[in-house]
Amino acid sequence: MKLDGDGNNAQPTAFGGQIFTDRGTGVHVKCEDFITILSKSEAPLVIMTAEGLFTKIYKYATAYKGFVFFTESLDKLNFSKEIELIQALSLSTNI
Repeated sequence: MKLDGDGNNAQPTAFGGQIFTDRGTGVHVKCEDFITILSKSEAPLVIMTAEGLFTKIYKYATAYKGFVFFTESLDKLNFSKEIELIQALSLSTNI
């Protein structure tokens, strides 16, 4: 997405009084807070990945009110059937 017109997406761009970057805004939360955020959504969508060679780290992300919330866990989280789950190959949480 180009917001500044010169193709340099690494620089923040002012648009309508707000600053945007190519990385966006992410919020790292505890697992229990992540579950609470999901319960507030009408049709929650979770993107999940399991990474690591010796120790599996499960990473989860969801969007809520314009922010991307993510959490990490050594244990796989269990979700209700109402939550749409997408298995990703990788998930960058370096915001």
